[in-house]
This record gives sequence, structure tokens and C-alpha cells, in this order.
Amino acid sequence: MERRRYRERAAFMESEARLRRSAVIPVLLFLVAGVLAAGCGSAGDASTWLEDCGRAVEDYDSEGGYLHFEQELQYGLATEEGEFEQNLLVAGDIILPDREAYEYEETVSSSQQPGQSQENVFSYLTLDGGNTAYVQGERLSAELGVVGWIHYRPLAEQNRYFDYTALMVSLAGMGEKPELLGFEDSGGERCAHLRYSASSQELIDLRTAQDQSFAEQLEGLDLGEVMGELSVEIWIGETDKLPRRVAMGQSVGLEGGKSSTTQLVFVFSGYGEEPPLPIEAPAFANEAF
Repeated sequence: MERRRYRERAAFMESEARLRRSAVIPVLLFLVAGVLAAGCGSAGDASTWLEDCGRAVEDYDSEGGYLHFEQELQYGLATEEGEFEQNLLVAGDIILPDREAYEYEETVSSSQQPGQSQENVFSYLTLDGGNTAYVQGERLSAELGVVGWIHYRPLAEQNRYFDYTALMVSLAGMGEKPELLGFEDSGGERCAHLRYSASSQELIDLRTAQDQSFAEQLEGLDLGEVMGELSVEIWIGETDKLPRRVAMGQSVGLEGGKSSTTQLVFVFSGYGEEPPLPIEAPAFANEAF
């Protein structure tokens, strides 16, 4: 019985991973998902805005607030053989500190296969910071022969929880010489618009300082040349100091005439509002093992 459960669990994990493995996730996401550590920097009002933002996010988390989030990733790789594109859209709701429900849509295309893009669509729900998860998707259901939600415990490398608080506190604490570009409207709120940049080596060093095993994972790989410089822009609410928008981007020239571009945007809204729906476990779910 235990062997059969192990095989079923392994089959499920492989099915989900295979449906999402049409492209290697850019290094930028890998580092950001690892939670960037606090950096340094001093630029008068700009640094103060970032410090206030970090504190406001922590306070909002401690109050158990709600927010809606959207994430859009555009990744492109150009080679002599052709071009590869990956687009990722994620949109959903968070009830702090640890409940989320969101829709995940990934599209992958290649110039070598025009008109034959691949799409992966999933619905995710987590109740305890990603330690347990529910997932459903048409292709996943067809492959596993089940209908509806599937309940499972993700492996460490398959974390399905978007840690809004850790991400924003980290971004608000890093970056050298941030600039205050002025005030703009974002999502109907007057916001301070800030910008800073971080080198790839800074990101690697910060990530390694938090997780010593990270250096072992990167052994033999020169990410300093692969990643290039990361540009970060943040729009912070003038009144509540909470982030409304984050945009990150990089362009990297690679060996052999290859080049890659990554654009990652987060949009946050709904602060102070009541959740439109409760985030609770589905009434019925299939067990993954």
C-alpha cells in the first residue's frame, strides 16, 4: 500500500511538473522567489519612502489584511536558430498572513514552431503558506484521469505560495542609490515613483547570505555574466505607503550571439477592502496520494 501511494504521489508530481516544464524559468524569478535580503543605500527621501513601505507592508500583514495581486512575466530568448517566448499571467487574492487563491496561465511559443504555442492553465489555492495546496486544470485532470481539485503537499522546490510580504519587504530594503522620480497615479492612487538598480552579483551574494546551499546549487555556473543588471521600479501609495506596482527588467547579451530579455510586473490593489470571497478548502478534493 505504501509503495502504491508513493508511486501515485510521484506520478502526480511529475504530471504537474511536466505540464509546466515547457521552459526554464528565468534566473531572475529564481532569485526573487528565494526572498532577497536587505541591501544598503542612502538617497534622502527615496530611501525614506522605501523604508516606510517596508514597515507598512509588515504592519498590514500583522493586521491580517486582504489584497488582490496580478503578476505578468514576459521572457524572450533570441538565438541564431530562432526566438523563444514565455508569457506568464497570475492573478488572484490574498488574505494575510497565509491564504491565497489564484489563476495561473502560461504560454510558450517558438519561432521554429509558428502557430503551435503551448498553454498551461491552472487554478491554485493554499491555506497555510503553501505547506498544503489544491490545484485543478483541464490538462492535469485529463492526464491523471480525475475531475476537480487535487489536494497535495508540494515539495520544497514546488512551493505554490506567493510570499507578498517577504518579497516587498526585501525589495524595499535593497538597492543602491534609489531615485525618487516624482509622483504619479497608479491604480487610482497618488504614488511616489522610485527606481534603483542592482547588479547580478549583488543579487547572488544576497541570496547566498540567506541560503548557504544556494552556492552549491550554482557551482560551475557563472550567473554574474548570465544575469546582467536588474532594474527595479516601485510605486508607493502617498498616504498609506503601501506598494501599488513593481516593475523589474533586465536585458542580457549571451555567448554565441544569444540574448535574453525579462520583464516582470506586479500590481497590487484592494488594500483595506473585504475579501470578495472567503478562501477555504474545496468542499471536495481528490487526494494526490
